[in-house]
Amino acid sequence: MIDKKNAPSNFGEFEEAMNPEQCKSTNFIEKLKAEIQSKSMNSNANDTAFPINGLPQVILDFAVEISEVYGVPIEFPVMAALCAVSASVRKKITIDSGKYRNFGQLWVMLVAPPGVGKTEPVSAAFRPLQKLDNSSYDDYQLELSRWKAECTEAKQIKTQEPEKPFFKQCLIDDFTPESLYQTMFRNNGSISLYRDELSGWFADFGRYNKNGEISRYLSIFNNAQFCINRKSEEPLQIPEPFLTICGTIQPEVLNIALSSNTLKENGFASRFLYVYPKEVKKQKYSERTPDRNILERYEKLITHCYYLPKLENPFTLSEEAKELFIKYANQTTELVNSCSNNFIRATYAKMEIQVLRLALIVQIIRGIYDNVEWQQGLITKEAIQYAIKLCDYFNSKIILVDITNIPTKMNSAEAIKTIQKEYGIKNKQAFADSIGITRQYVSKICNE
Repeated sequence: MIDKKNAPSNFGEFEEAMNPEQCKSTNFIEKLKAEIQSKSMNSNANDTAFPINGLPQVILDFAVEISEVYGVPIEFPVMAALCAVSASVRKKITIDSGKYRNFGQLWVMLVAPPGVGKTEPVSAAFRPLQKLDNSSYDDYQLELSRWKAECTEAKQIKTQEPEKPFFKQCLIDDFTPESLYQTMFRNNGSISLYRDELSGWFADFGRYNKNGEISRYLSIFNNAQFCINRKSEEPLQIPEPFLTICGTIQPEVLNIALSSNTLKENGFASRFLYVYPKEVKKQKYSERTPDRNILERYEKLITHCYYLPKLENPFTLSEEAKELFIKYANQTTELVNSCSNNFIRATYAKMEIQVLRLALIVQIIRGIYDNVEWQQGLITKEAIQYAIKLCDYFNSKIILVDITNIPTKMNSAEAIKTIQKEYGIKNKQAFADSIGITRQYVSKICNE
C-alpha cells in the first residue's frame, strides 16, 4: 500500500506508482464502495423512514402484527400486503389521471441479508391468495375429470369433443416464458409473480428463450399489448397485460442479478420499488403468535378484492389529489433533469407512474371500508398523499441499490470521478484520509 504521507503529488507519478497489482492489494475500489455506502447511509436524502401514517387501518394492523411477531421491519409486510391487494384486484379497476390510465400493478423487491426472517411477511401476505388458488385448482381437477369423461363419450358417438378446461389462477411461481404467456392468455391477461427468493427467477433469464424475454417484461410493465406467434400453435394476443411481482432478494444476489443481464442499462431495474431497510438483524425467538382476528380481517379484505366485479369507469383524481399529483410530477421532473446517473434518473422518471398505481391500491382499500368514497370513484387527497410518501421512501433507496453494482474493474481515477459525479466530495481531506491517499490527488481528479 502506498503511504499517503509519501505518495507522489503528481498525477502521472501516482498513476504510475499504483499499478494494477498494488491497486488490488489495497482494496482501493472496495474502500471507495464503503465510502459511498457510508455517505449514502448518512445522507439526509437517504434517511427517509418508511411511512405508515396514512396507511389503511386493516393493512396497518396486519403489518404491525406480522412485524412484531416475526421481528421484521414493518415495510416488509406493508408492501407485501399492498402487492397482494394488487394481485387480487388484477385488471378490474383502473385509474385515469387525465393523460394516463393505469392498473394497480406493482413490481416490488424486499432486499435484506439472509437469515433475518424476510420470508414470512411475504408468505403471510399472499397466503389468502394461495388458498383461493388452491380452491380454484380443486375445481379445475373436477372439471378436468368431467371433460375426460365427456371426451370419451364424444368419441363413442362421434361428436365434437368439448373444450378443455383450464386452471383459473392468480399466482405463478416457477415458469418458462412460453408458459407465462399461456397462463396470462387463459387468465384474461392477468397473473402475479409471487416468489420468496427472486434469485431463481433472475437465474432463469435467457435459459429457455434468448429472444426478447427482457424486452417483453418491459412492455408488460407498461401494459402494452403483445402477440405471440409460434409455429404449429395458435397465436396468443394479450391486450393490456398485467403482472404484479413481489419477492425477496439478498443484496449480494441483487448485485449479481443486475450485473449479469445489464438490467440497469436496459431500464428493467428502474421499474422496481426497492424495500431496502438500512439495518436488518435477526431478532431473538419470541413465543408470540399472530392474532387470528387480525389475520382473518386481512384475509377477508383479500378475498373481497378477489371477487370484486369489474368497474367500467376508472377512478379519477379529485381536484385536491390532482393538484398534489401535478406538484409531485413537477418535482419528479426536476429530479430527473438534475440527475446524471442513468439508472437513478430512469427510476425517478418511473415514479410518476408508480405514485398513481400506489394511490389506486390505497384508494381501493379505503373504499372497501367507506362506501361514500367507493361510490364517488375518486382518488382522495389522503390516498395520493400516502402514495407520494411511499415514493419518497423508494427514491431514498435507489442509491443503496446503485452502490451494490459499482464495477470493480476501474482504476483509481475512474473510481474517484464516480463518487464525485454521483455523490459529491465536500471534504476532500477527510475523503482522502478515509481511503488512504493524498488530498492533492483527490483534488486533481475532481478538478479535471
